[in-house]
Amino acid sequence: MKEVKLKEDRLKEGVNILTQLRNNGIRENSLGYVELKSKITEWIHGDSSWDGIVHFQEYGRFAVVDLPKYNNRSAGIHFKVKKTN
Repeated sequence: MKEVKLKEDRLKEGVNILTQLRNNGIRENSLGYVELKSKITEWIHGDSSWDGIVHFQEYGRFAVVDLPKYNNRSAGIHFKVKKTN
């Protein structure tokens, strides 16, 4: 049976995602980083899931984010390059 992900696990996974972005050159004051950090903070303190897209326009990228409710999956992010026309 699936159990709701504990707050401690959400915190650990959220910090890991943000740390990986910083370690790969994303500035903490970029709009995308600030928006993602806000979504992760809401997810840590809540008891539901969130998935969606966060734009990192200054890097020409976007992130597909999955913050799950249950402990059967880890939080994930796919950092993708935007197509140019």
